[in-house]
Amino acid sequence: MKHLFFTSVICLFTFFAFSGQNNDFEYLKDKYGEYNAVITRLEYDFKFDVIDGKLQVSQTDVQEIMILNDHAKMFTNDYFFYGAFTSVSNKEAYSLIPEGNKYRKIEVENFKESHDRDGSVFYDDTKTIRFSYPSVQKGAKTFLSYTVDYKNPRFLRKSFLQSYLPVINGRITAKVHKDIKIGYKLFNNESGKVHFKQYQKGKYNYYEWDVVENEPFQYAAGKRYSISYYSPHVALYVDETNINGSKENYFGEVSDLYHFYSGFIQQVKNEDLTEFQQLVDGITQGLSDNEKVKAIYYWVQQNIKYLAYEQGYMGFLPSAGSEVFKKRFGDCKGMSSIIKEMMRLTGVEGYFSWVGTRDIPYTYEELPLPSVDNHMIATYLDGDSVVLLDATVKYLDYGVYPDHLQGKEVLISLDSDHYRLFKVPVAPVEYSSVVDSISLRIEGNSLHGEGHRMHKGYNKIELARALTEVKEKDIEKRLSQIFNKGNNKFMVDSCSISDLFEHDKKAKVNYGFSLPDYCRQLADEIYLNMDLDKNYKEMKIDTSSLYAPIENDFYFTERFIYSLEIPDGYRIDYVPEGGSFNTPEFGYKITYTKKEDKVIMEKLIRFEFLLLKEDKFEQWNKMIKQLNKHYRSTVALKKIQ
Repeated sequence: MKHLFFTSVICLFTFFAFSGQNNDFEYLKDKYGEYNAVITRLEYDFKFDVIDGKLQVSQTDVQEIMILNDHAKMFTNDYFFYGAFTSVSNKEAYSLIPEGNKYRKIEVENFKESHDRDGSVFYDDTKTIRFSYPSVQKGAKTFLSYTVDYKNPRFLRKSFLQSYLPVINGRITAKVHKDIKIGYKLFNNESGKVHFKQYQKGKYNYYEWDVVENEPFQYAAGKRYSISYYSPHVALYVDETNINGSKENYFGEVSDLYHFYSGFIQQVKNEDLTEFQQLVDGITQGLSDNEKVKAIYYWVQQNIKYLAYEQGYMGFLPSAGSEVFKKRFGDCKGMSSIIKEMMRLTGVEGYFSWVGTRDIPYTYEELPLPSVDNHMIATYLDGDSVVLLDATVKYLDYGVYPDHLQGKEVLISLDSDHYRLFKVPVAPVEYSSVVDSISLRIEGNSLHGEGHRMHKGYNKIELARALTEVKEKDIEKRLSQIFNKGNNKFMVDSCSISDLFEHDKKAKVNYGFSLPDYCRQLADEIYLNMDLDKNYKEMKIDTSSLYAPIENDFYFTERFIYSLEIPDGYRIDYVPEGGSFNTPEFGYKITYTKKEDKVIMEKLIRFEFLLLKEDKFEQWNKMIKQLNKHYRSTVALKKIQ
């Protein structure tokens, strides 16, 4: 979940001396005038202490923003958040309004608390506190401070020293009692802008990270690419404590994290359900072990509804498989639990496993903390093969790795003390494809066509999701939106679909379509742009502003074959030249072939990457430029005299 600082309100009035702040404003306005504001203070102060013989951890966050121009309204609304393992205290927010050589302080009085909702989950325990800064204007400052008290020190937040605005002064401080040993991980400091120092005062050890005048995010976050990939940040954790001679281990190694997780799955207790056993026997009778697992996986995928639920420790504790069977719904942990229990009932061993989706950049070795992952699956070890069983991904074929887990590590629980790490392979480009073979004919100014389309691999799953629960009477309209050829007048007027929702088969779509007023007729000539699928036309990267890396869900190819029937009384007068562009990560090839009564155009697009960063943008933009040139090419037909 991404939480930024944003902004009811009214207030006390006091006055603060300007103390040279006008000079600060002029300096910042001059240097950072291209931005609407700057963050003058961004601080995270952690305190690890021993109070009444117990470990206590708190974190105080401070953010101060100076508004540099008249676009102040966007900084009015703000918020902060907390969850089941934390509470909030000492919250304070106010505006500082410039008046001559002083600031007038107007405090925020109204804070509104609400449950947060993440678009990807059914329910979670995050609570958001929202408020508004009063009277914000050019030259004003907004100030926010609050303390997060950790009920469980295993769930500390990461601290980022970069933001969507320039950070003038950023600092992370950890004050640590001598009886507490902490660990830390600093990420994305290749530039060396973040400086670290460590020192001791009395019975406390201090750790500090600071940055001065740090530029804003270079990249915008995307679907599969969070700021954790590139923004400098620190993850703190408790390694161990030695309080009154009693030692307690927390985190530090992968084995520590595994034993923490293992404690939850040991609590899973299944009931003996006759109906459950009968179901399992019925769908697996007479099958080999591999076939049993496949049948179980498909049954869960098709019959258990996925509803994510995250509240406190329930975010780590799987529901019993027998309970999920009775309810017929579960989150990722519950769906993993029912798969594992059904396998056990057939005498086949299954394993609980944890994994982080691709928006989390860390390996388990890099960050052996609960924030390294966000998903649970079941795993089957078939000889040397590792089969991931993620029933939350509807329509995924057995034995196929979910696309959002490609390249990630899976932590597989073998028993209470042993685990295995497995890196998920990336599916090759041949696995996923779309092939669209189309016959075209001209009728007046309109273009009509018959298409035969095939989807396989992840491309098939995408089409299946797009057509799930679409009523039969609306299928043609929906396909018109998905196929989207030529222009906005494109309309699918007939179709038949086969094997779309069947496992282990390619999906086939036969369809007819029309494109009114698509052909241009001038005197005795007809001009036609045969390339009806102008995908990626608008995907040139503008690097002059904040931009996102190019994300791709999976490797794939798209192949379009257009066969144009030459109308009676016409001949081919001009056919464009084809072209190609190739790098190891992406490319295309376009060819035109003339026959006596036809023109055939073929286009192949290949994407063989999951993420393209800055060093590939020049080549990417070059390809898009060339594609757009081809997209403007037309075939000319001339009337036979």
